[in-house]
Amino acid sequence: MSVRANLLFLLSAGAALSGCASISSPQGGPRDTTPPKLVSTSPANGARNVQQQTVRLEFSESVQLKDLTKNLIVAPVLGEDDKYKIKEERAAISLIFEKPFQPNTTYTFNFREAVTDITENLPAQNVSVTFSTGARLDSGSVKGTVTQLLSGSPAAEVSVMLYPETDTLNIRRGKPYYLNRTDKSGGFSLQSLKVGRYRLFALADKNNSGRYEEGEQIGYLPQPITVRPGLDSLRLVLVRPDARRPIITSQQGTPTQFRIVFNEGLAQASLSALGAPAGTPNAPLNEALLLSEKGRNVSLFRTPAVAEGRYVLAATDSVGNVGRDTINVKFPGTTPATARRGPQYSVAGNPRDVYRQGQVRFQFLEPLKPFTKQPIGTLLEDSTSRKPIRVPQEATLSPDRTQLTVNLNTKAKKSVTLLLDSTAVTSITDQRLGLRPLKLAVTDQSPVGSLAGTVQTKYTRFQLQLLDGSGQVAAVLESPKNTFRFDNLAPGSYRLRVLIDADNNGVWRGGDPKFILPPEPVYMAPQPIQVRANWEVEDVKLAF
Repeated sequence: MSVRANLLFLLSAGAALSGCASISSPQGGPRDTTPPKLVSTSPANGARNVQQQTVRLEFSESVQLKDLTKNLIVAPVLGEDDKYKIKEERAAISLIFEKPFQPNTTYTFNFREAVTDITENLPAQNVSVTFSTGARLDSGSVKGTVTQLLSGSPAAEVSVMLYPETDTLNIRRGKPYYLNRTDKSGGFSLQSLKVGRYRLFALADKNNSGRYEEGEQIGYLPQPITVRPGLDSLRLVLVRPDARRPIITSQQGTPTQFRIVFNEGLAQASLSALGAPAGTPNAPLNEALLLSEKGRNVSLFRTPAVAEGRYVLAATDSVGNVGRDTINVKFPGTTPATARRGPQYSVAGNPRDVYRQGQVRFQFLEPLKPFTKQPIGTLLEDSTSRKPIRVPQEATLSPDRTQLTVNLNTKAKKSVTLLLDSTAVTSITDQRLGLRPLKLAVTDQSPVGSLAGTVQTKYTRFQLQLLDGSGQVAAVLESPKNTFRFDNLAPGSYRLRVLIDADNNGVWRGGDPKFILPPEPVYMAPQPIQVRANWEVEDVKLAF
């Protein structure tokens, strides 16, 4: 063979190999922004008396599957033994089932975003097919929304489930008969359903188990619904029912304190001697107890009343579940007598000046002893005039006894100096606090603002919450009558929320672990409120 012939053969072979290469995105040219379109299905959408065991979809261009298991929703839900194989062609996808479909049943296959093009991964829209293995298509439908109870925000990508009323398996033990997921706005729609009575649930199924597990968010209706054509405007709210007691996750002692960590935040904790009747108060023991880290940490400080040994710790979470644990308190090691300690407190904001009718907050590392001596300090005005600081007239101590707030109302022209009395303000452990004089310049400009308004409601018991910009509770008022007011607010954006105790039992119910009682109402003010320094917002109207 000549050299020319050899060269032609190599060029031809190279072209053939190039033709066999895998599909790839084209180079250059305008970007593809058009998603694939569903051209046809087999069975046809709306087909009846279907006998075949294959569902085939054809598209307008080359496609591929992405996360089929995550995206594909089949209603009624397929059983464990309804297995199928996937066949991918250039512009078509088939699901080939090993067993026939159930007789006289309407099926809907919703592929959601599982089918994309091969160049830009653009998902095909509205890829679904509905058919019946019987002589008619089921016509029932359910539409509605799912929102978060405490925020009112839409709950996206949440499973919405229907269980037949006669089904002995419930959402804790069995998978649903019908299933769909909410869209970005929290809306849901289930179509082509068999009419009848069902239990309706919404589940934030984080582990995709298809069943409710303790700790997951769930929405429910107390009574079954009757599915029929055109059932609309159902509203579900996600709650987190909790029937589990708080659990201790770790315990650790130091020479001065013993720390217990829980798996959730506590609303209350109390310590009692081992063998004492449940509920027996013991003030000296509980004066040495501190809740911190949003209630997850319980610290027991070493005091004459709290020695090493065994105690019973009662822990109550935010919904009233109570756990009682026997703990073995130890304070390992010793603190050197010569060890030097700096100030055991800080001043909130590290201020250099203060509004003449403002506040100064002292934050202590350990709880203070209840005040038995008055006054607890002195306010020195312009280095000439002295005023006593008394509790509660001029100062208040937080419930956990770690924050002391001094309320000023001074006529000083230049400065004030706060002098706390080290014999009146003492730590529960008797450790030196390192109290020092705090001198501040006086200003006529308040760095904080106020928010006030009126309340119009038919309810007698409720909790009015002020939420900060991150959604955390900044302040609380219990059942204010006719008017409300929040003072000393840092500038920023706030929202008002009301937890309504509709049954007047003194506890707001956020959900029922048995899914029988509905959650009690929550009112969220529609608009955020901007609070500015040295300004009062006073025209807020609440009606619920």
